[in-house]
Amino acid sequence: MTRGRPLRVTAVLPVLAGGGAEVQMAELLRALPAYGVECELVTLLSAPPDETLTRRLHLRELRHVDLAAAPRAAGGRGAAHALRNVARARTLLREHLGRSQPDVVYSRLWYAGVAVASLNRRTLGFAHVANEENALRNRDDAGLIKRQARLHVIRQADRWVVPSQGLLRDFTRAGGDARRGQVIHNATRFPAAPRPPAPAGPVRLAAMGRLTAGKGFARLLDVLSDLRRQDVPFTLDIAGEGPDRAALQARIAALNLGAQVRLVGFVPDPLAFLQAHDVFVLSSYAEGFANVLAEAMACGLPAVSFDIRHGPSELITNGETGLLVPDGDLRGLGDALRALALDPALRDRMGAAGLERARQRFTVGGMAEAFAAVFHAAASGRRQGGEQHVRHSWTHL
Repeated sequence: MTRGRPLRVTAVLPVLAGGGAEVQMAELLRALPAYGVECELVTLLSAPPDETLTRRLHLRELRHVDLAAAPRAAGGRGAAHALRNVARARTLLREHLGRSQPDVVYSRLWYAGVAVASLNRRTLGFAHVANEENALRNRDDAGLIKRQARLHVIRQADRWVVPSQGLLRDFTRAGGDARRGQVIHNATRFPAAPRPPAPAGPVRLAAMGRLTAGKGFARLLDVLSDLRRQDVPFTLDIAGEGPDRAALQARIAALNLGAQVRLVGFVPDPLAFLQAHDVFVLSSYAEGFANVLAEAMACGLPAVSFDIRHGPSELITNGETGLLVPDGDLRGLGDALRALALDPALRDRMGAAGLERARQRFTVGGMAEAFAAVFHAAASGRRQGGEQHVRHSWTHL
């Protein structure tokens, strides 16, 4: 960084998508200029034009460069295929960074991290800050290659960031240098207007996430089947798309829940979706942070969640902003949902407390300020000769 100009940060994503990591990145880049950071977003792979995604990520407000190393695959082709694309992308990325000369390159998600880690930072003159979102072991993003890639990225980065204390512990135990690691919670936007009063009738439950096994929607349906047998009045809307849609629809039918449960598909405005409900429920087997819990709290919804290893216990204050249930305790999850379904005053009290907690801890401004400090520290360390971990073993992952 030259005296008198902002710190230059190039943020790298694998591809434009509508997932939590991409939304968090976009919100961060929009906020960083207020903290003396000049940003650009670089994507490695091309995605088809999508106006809904453009609006959701506020792309017209960002400086975006698509390196177009390859088109995004319609379906997953495995980590080995992804690494072959990285080999093509790294050349284009090296050329771009040679021209733009950022002080810091910030990668989010393992694919982008591997591409950045493969470059010689001493030659190009940047510090690498890596951000990992996912648990090392989870049902939806498993495999030895991906685990090793994530660890490689964290181990070689000048600074690394994760959104929860649980992830910090896991990556440190696996070999990440705790002195260079830091927790920065993900953030949420807040609705422009308060949530309207709930209408009379069954409690309106909401769930949201990609329709995959790891999100635990199948076990949530089992819990709701038991609630229906207890004559607890409820409806559930599950927002999201994914490969398990047909299986979940069949399970809804088999459990005779068709009158209570809907798969509503992709929702372009998650906050508006949440505001039309009374309680949020998270049934995942694993999360890195659980952005949806922060969004639910921002909408004034009490949250019920299994107390999985990463995330929920750092967002929900049990008994105050929502209810935590031991992971796998289906009866306990049902009891928690029943308590909220039958007690509107409890819902209102927990929802208000959750909203206040979100305002205190999960704002975009707070996230941006913390990241700006990390970026400045990483750039300062590089200028002082503090970089120690340039490696080129990525081709052996």
